[in-house]
Amino acid sequence: MTDLTHAVAQLSARALTDSDATHWAEIDVLIDNLPVGVALVDAAQNVRIFNRKARQMLDFPDSLFAGRTPSLRELFLYNARRGEYGEGDPEQLADALIERSRKREPHQFERDRPDGSVLDIRGEPLPGGGFVTIWTDITARKRAERDAEARARQLDLVMDNVPGKLSFFDADLRCVYSNKRELVFGGVQTGEAGKTLHELVGDPVYGDIEGYFRRSLNGEATSYQRPFRRPDGSPGYLQVSTTPHRAPSGEVIGLFSLGLDVTGIMRAEAALKERNTELEAANRALATTHQQLVQTEKLASIGQLAAGVAHEINNPVGFVSANLSTLGTYVGHLLALVDAGERGLRDGLPADSPALAAFEAARAAADLDFLREDVVALLGESRDGLDRVRRIVQDLRDFSRAGSHEQWQPASLEAGLDATANIALTDMKHRVTVCKAYSGIPDIECLPSQLNQVFLNLIVNAGHAIADTGTITLRTGHSADGVWVEVSDTGCGIAPEHVGRLFDPFFTTKPVGQGTGLGLALSYGIVEKHGGNITVRSTPGEGATFRVSLPRVRPAAG
Repeated sequence: MTDLTHAVAQLSARALTDSDATHWAEIDVLIDNLPVGVALVDAAQNVRIFNRKARQMLDFPDSLFAGRTPSLRELFLYNARRGEYGEGDPEQLADALIERSRKREPHQFERDRPDGSVLDIRGEPLPGGGFVTIWTDITARKRAERDAEARARQLDLVMDNVPGKLSFFDADLRCVYSNKRELVFGGVQTGEAGKTLHELVGDPVYGDIEGYFRRSLNGEATSYQRPFRRPDGSPGYLQVSTTPHRAPSGEVIGLFSLGLDVTGIMRAEAALKERNTELEAANRALATTHQQLVQTEKLASIGQLAAGVAHEINNPVGFVSANLSTLGTYVGHLLALVDAGERGLRDGLPADSPALAAFEAARAAADLDFLREDVVALLGESRDGLDRVRRIVQDLRDFSRAGSHEQWQPASLEAGLDATANIALTDMKHRVTVCKAYSGIPDIECLPSQLNQVFLNLIVNAGHAIADTGTITLRTGHSADGVWVEVSDTGCGIAPEHVGRLFDPFFTTKPVGQGTGLGLALSYGIVEKHGGNITVRSTPGEGATFRVSLPRVRPAAG
């Protein structure tokens, strides 16, 4: 154990045996302020201490500890129910952990939590019974170790895939490093660390090439070509380049050499072109993936913003709505009071009474009949306005309710269409009419916000295709295989020669600077991930219809 772990164990043992309440409180405060998570469990499996750092590391809510310390099994069961221990029945998982804890065996292991953190967990039995468990957050260290390992693997992968024999020789021309290529400076032996250049290539070749390596040790980069025999025995031509390697002081302490088989220039050029094509495809795929990640992060940000907006708006909307309701009641009472007062004046005073005349004048000046009708209308309009605010906030939340960690779940595509259309067409309402032809399709298992992104792309594109005024129609339907959603517009349509390229990355019919050409490509990828497909029908000058067809259940991972 570390010194800190040993000290905590001693302190915990003292806590279990010390009956002095004052000492116990002091120990509790001290442990609660340690930089590590600490749990103290007595021999009866009762949690005596579970400090603040442990609750933070394990993401336990304060409500779990409100008014009392939960039992060890309660903590295990809470973790099991939220998936901390993997799949299985939570009750059985908790019971199994309780059985293991009863053995009171020392243990130390690392655990990756679902939130990405890594904890070092150490447990020690205490002399008087019970045990102490200490959690240390080692996320930063593990991340650094894993990054270093990944970089080392990447470097080895790169070096081993260099198209030639890459080696490093020290100032005595002794091989320090050599990648896994067989080609060696004019010989066919595999380079091995510790061997000299002379041992690797033999006398005949060494006499021809030594001068180039010596010149490189003197600070000069060199290159030479010579005939050689490939490892398979066929003749070839070799090119070797050497580059001096200098210490920070400027002194040459070794050299790098790269041997390349340059036989068949034309074949090499053809392979290079093929490689370039692969790299271009990889770059396009990378750009598409990057854009999708950007869009996903945008949706996550919108979701956070929507939650904040909803919280901030719903509170004042709530009390304004309540006030309006109360105000309506008050207005009703006041109008009833006015009616009662008017009846009293008319019944109790003669027709020529000055007081009655004054009342009639005041009634006419206030235009009481109009006010009676208008105040009710004003209250109704105010309630309608508040309902509209609620719907707008709800649409925004429905559109982006899932962030970058969204899970597959049953969802209504028609509800997603409604929310997305309300968001997408905000600045087009003055020129675009939306028609909905929903058939009441069943919920499907999907990633709702990603499909909302698809609908957003299709609806925005439909709006852009309408130059002046027009109609966007949203349709849904279902079949034995699944469900479908259509977005139709009465815009300019799509030229026949462009239809086959619509889903290609970076292809766009918009003017330069007004489109990335990734919207439909990303949409295609999202729909494909859901096991569905997108088709398009278009007549130039009359509009276009995009249909998204999706299965009802999540496709099997493959």
